[in-house]
Amino acid sequence: MSKPFSRFVCNSILPAIALLLLGTSPKVFGAACCGGGFAAPSLIAGDDKAMLTGSYQYSEIRKDVYADGMWRRRNYGESFETFRVEGAHIFRDRFQTGFSLPLIKRAREARSSSGAGDIAATLGYEYLPDWDYNPWRPKGLGFVQLTAPTGHSVYESDSLYQLDARGRGFWALGAGTLLTKIWGRWDVFTNFDAHRSFSKRYSNSGSRGSLEPGWGGNLGVGGGYNLQSFRFGSSLIWTYEDPVKVRGSVSSAGSAERYATASLMVSYLQSDQWAGTLNYSDQSLFGDPVNARLGQSVTLQIQRRWSR
Repeated sequence: MSKPFSRFVCNSILPAIALLLLGTSPKVFGAACCGGGFAAPSLIAGDDKAMLTGSYQYSEIRKDVYADGMWRRRNYGESFETFRVEGAHIFRDRFQTGFSLPLIKRAREARSSSGAGDIAATLGYEYLPDWDYNPWRPKGLGFVQLTAPTGHSVYESDSLYQLDARGRGFWALGAGTLLTKIWGRWDVFTNFDAHRSFSKRYSNSGSRGSLEPGWGGNLGVGGGYNLQSFRFGSSLIWTYEDPVKVRGSVSSAGSAERYATASLMVSYLQSDQWAGTLNYSDQSLFGDPVNARLGQSVTLQIQRRWSR
């Protein structure tokens, strides 16, 4: 495999899998297509100095899974469109910063609502470099991430169908790691993160009080095969969120949320600076989901990179 394409796999594909799939769901029937939650960080895993990524995702909710595990197929349409800009920049050789800025449109029947989702800032460090090209040791990146509640949560919504709920609505702090490895034309990755969301006061037209979220996390594995300027890959991401306890005029113990997201993707390296990825995701194929809205989505991503 050529050096430019190896850099493309490290810098574009492996982080892109996480960016498109990990923890992008709001609480209460949360689903990755909803565009909130603890977003995976924008990370530079190769030799580039900076990268800027733009993506468009179209999602449809097809099934609901209740807290008791019962499934229900929907007989009405609900869609999500997410425009996202992400970037990362290296400093002091092994440190990096990143950001994620989503804009989300939710639609159901003849109604829709648009606005910002939860934004995130990331600080990363390459704690396991691959300077000697060890045939077995992976490259390791660690990160901490702060998520700001710039998207409304379902608890604060007053609109019909809660269409103005475009995030989880909590400050959250998390940490995780991304491990990558390339063998010839094949590449693999695994990633893990854990995050803590913080309590807040809320109010809407029908109730007010306090919200007490908990811990959450994501675990992902994936890989791909590289053929000339193309890469064909797949991944599987498991997501979990603690219940959100509601205290006030309306009280609830909440319910834990879990689901798995499977993905197939194809990528094309146009040059050393430009690359594109087309991704298809489905949340109804694997795992044992609970308290989740399960969707299918298609994502188109374009990335620009700058060499050191």
